[in-house]
Amino acid sequence: MRTFGKVRIKTYNLNKKRKILVFFACLMTIIAFFILYIKFLVTPLMVDTSTYQIKLYATKSMNYAITETMNQNINYDDLVNIVTDSSGKIGMIQANTVKINNVSMMIERITLAHLLEISRNPIKIPLGAFTGISIFSGMGPPVMIDIYPYGDVTCKFLSQFVSAGINQTQHKIYVGIDAKVNVVLPFKTISVDMSNEVLVCESVIIGEIPDTYLKSNTLTEMLNLVP
Repeated sequence: MRTFGKVRIKTYNLNKKRKILVFFACLMTIIAFFILYIKFLVTPLMVDTSTYQIKLYATKSMNYAITETMNQNINYDDLVNIVTDSSGKIGMIQANTVKINNVSMMIERITLAHLLEISRNPIKIPLGAFTGISIFSGMGPPVMIDIYPYGDVTCKFLSQFVSAGINQTQHKIYVGIDAKVNVVLPFKTISVDMSNEVLVCESVIIGEIPDTYLKSNTLTEMLNLVP
């Protein structure tokens, strides 16, 4: 009788251990499935959505910064000084580096500040999109995902000369902005590179322009050019 009782206790303990092992095995399987689900479905979805959204934010911020800055009564003559000799021939086209640097810093500062401001709004992804089934991608209540952007913005002025007729040249000045925005997501950090180029002012120059100036790409290069 005692032997039978001991066998029954051992069998009970063995079954209990098996249940515990099965429980932990199932738990680890669920955890592994959840990790794979997050890695291969949820994270790529958040990355794609966040990248698209941050590009929209960056473009809006760049355009906003350029508009706000150029509305400060900044025109062509503020950025460029054309020097002619006594006969009216163009002797030098000089960039106003102090003004250009001030405008550049203003655009950079406004771009970054505006980007951080508008990106405070969380990204909305429909719950159905997390199923991985396309027909459900736009269904369900929105899941709010906060993004935390930080990065760097650089600005430069570009120069272009275009023939506008006999002895006339149209000088166009563009602002080129490069932004590198790092976005911190719940499970990953991504880096988004954006570039934008906007025409800010132009003028028609009467007279022959030396070839040296026509080959310049950036406005600040003009300081070191000799006709």
